[in-house]
Amino acid sequence: MKRISFSLTVLAVLYMLCGCENSEPDALGFYALDARKIPVSDIQAADIPELFGQSGIRYNSVSVLNWRTQYPYLPQVDFAVAHNGSSMLIHYRVSEKRTIGTMENDLDGVYKESCCEFFCMELGDSLYYNIESNCLGSILMQCGSSRNSRTTSAADNLKQIDRWASLGRSSVDTIPSQTHWELALVVPLTAFWRHSYGTLDGKTFLVNVYNCVGSGDDRQYVTWQPVVSDAPDFHRPEYFRPVHFSR
Repeated sequence: MKRISFSLTVLAVLYMLCGCENSEPDALGFYALDARKIPVSDIQAADIPELFGQSGIRYNSVSVLNWRTQYPYLPQVDFAVAHNGSSMLIHYRVSEKRTIGTMENDLDGVYKESCCEFFCMELGDSLYYNIESNCLGSILMQCGSSRNSRTTSAADNLKQIDRWASLGRSSVDTIPSQTHWELALVVPLTAFWRHSYGTLDGKTFLVNVYNCVGSGDDRQYVTWQPVVSDAPDFHRPEYFRPVHFSR
């Protein structure tokens, strides 16, 4: 883990020195990006799609099929991330051939349904968070240093995360046809219960973003940054890449 952390630190420093909003991919296809600051203090999740459009926030494709042989289906998925100093602002856009959304409560197994996942850790830390959200905006959030050493957020903690889902917050069961859905999240820094970040201004986090439907015959596993593993595994912080939150 120390060797991985050192390598990630070097990558992040090189990224910050280049000063690019979205750098060119390296030899492995990795990107680093800049999360712009939107100086609006009271942002509602429902306003994020329009606000991002007005602010020219760039969207990033989640389109890497790391396990193409077992799971060849590639949905259309992208995401954008920005901040206002005190909250991460995240917007997902998904178009897929089958959509599953039944779990209406936080802390349920949302990864089994149509789900987008934001994994992140501050540069230099050993703990990372997974924020997993199904198409209804139900959230599972955990923190730890690996897949097998994780602590789950209290339900009350997740209430402070504002969410907007284009399909609504009530169950849609299974939609067996091509469906477009969007999800926006306002994640305040206070939701990261094992840390006291203070502000996002000038901070660098290491991130990967995923899309999946984790059960059924037509499973899909897609990532923003490449992951090298024999089977689908999102808990691989060595493949997180830098996101710099601008001042």
